[in-house]
Amino acid sequence: MRKVTAATIVGNTIEFYDFNAYGTLTALVFGRLFFSAQDPVLGTIMAFATFGVGFLARPLGGVVFGHFGDKYGRKPVLVASLLTMGLATALMGFLPTLATAGILAPILLIALRFVQGFGLGGEWGGAITLMMETAPEKKRGIFGAAVQTGSGLGIILATAMVTGLAAMLTPEQMFEWGWRIPLLFSFVLVIVGLIIRSKIDESPEFMNLERSAKVVKAPLWETLRYHYKMVLVAVGMYIAVAAFGFTQGVFFVSYLVNTVHVSQATATTANLIAAVTYLLSTLLGGWLSDKLSRTRAYVIGACLLIPAPFIMFAAGSTGSVPVIFAAMAIVGSLGGVAYGAQAALFFELFPARVRYTGISLGFQFAAVLGGGLTPLLAASLAQSTGSTVPVSLYIAGLAVLMIICTLIAPRILRRQQQAEADAHTPAVPTRNSHR
Repeated sequence: MRKVTAATIVGNTIEFYDFNAYGTLTALVFGRLFFSAQDPVLGTIMAFATFGVGFLARPLGGVVFGHFGDKYGRKPVLVASLLTMGLATALMGFLPTLATAGILAPILLIALRFVQGFGLGGEWGGAITLMMETAPEKKRGIFGAAVQTGSGLGIILATAMVTGLAAMLTPEQMFEWGWRIPLLFSFVLVIVGLIIRSKIDESPEFMNLERSAKVVKAPLWETLRYHYKMVLVAVGMYIAVAAFGFTQGVFFVSYLVNTVHVSQATATTANLIAAVTYLLSTLLGGWLSDKLSRTRAYVIGACLLIPAPFIMFAAGSTGSVPVIFAAMAIVGSLGGVAYGAQAALFFELFPARVRYTGISLGFQFAAVLGGGLTPLLAASLAQSTGSTVPVSLYIAGLAVLMIICTLIAPRILRRQQQAEADAHTPAVPTRNSHR
């Protein structure tokens, strides 16, 4: 368990470091460097649009990596996803900018962003599946939350890296060469991740599937044919978490810098504070899912999400650094509970033979709808209305949808399990059948 825990946490940390380093740099510098140096607002909106490209690639990655993970094993696919993601991020650090390469610069950035999202699409589902199939049943919640802390650690590492650079370098240095450092650092992280993941064993549950010849030939087809309702419900269960996470981690940083006019270092420090409390409340969510039940813990987390965006934007609009920092500590703790309970809950929604594919599809499609589109939608809403209230109302509405889907999920799961039991129960011969 120590090896599996380390491998899944470190791998998840690296993947989310890569993804969030790009997100933070999108909010701070990419608009000017790759899209429009003359109009910062237009450049930022265009940068947010390309930020969504990575999310569009995530479901495709979930399909491809999920297929191979359910067919050939969790471990080799997790190594492949780590390499795909890490190398794409590191190569971004060598890209020319709009000033030196013209239109080629944003094209290359978008292409690498797509590959980055494709790699991340296979990470979360595989890490959760491997960990949950190895962990003791009664402790799945806390072990699943441990994997989830990888995303928090990745956000903290990425934000701390960019915050430190923003504090040490002048804005001119940051725009000239400082932005490359967080991306190039991915080379180091990939090497560390590969060393750790090479030492883990395959999931015991997958090895049992192989021994009993129950490995599915076409996991995607079986998932969509027999478990499509659960995939749709899983999307509804996660979309609010994704929307709020990327509103806070990407749009709010841009809002503080471009609208409230606080420094880059202050904006990223606020995000870092939220990431720390988010990580702690993630562990709380996993613990609650073991003590109360998966469903109850997740509904509690959804309820906590409703006031979070209102608190965040209200504090940001004051422009007061102490108020912003204090509010972000609260906001992070409100946002992490559901994420901590999610791993064990999603794991139990799908049978082992299609688990990697099923939870990857639910998670990644929700990430597209909630995370990929929300920063662009939030920027557009705030610019057109002159207020952040519509953004907060949008996230609160998604949290209500999350509650409804979470309460529906157990009923759908019972029906699926009963249908499978009926399909594998031999028919009892009647008296007439012997004549």
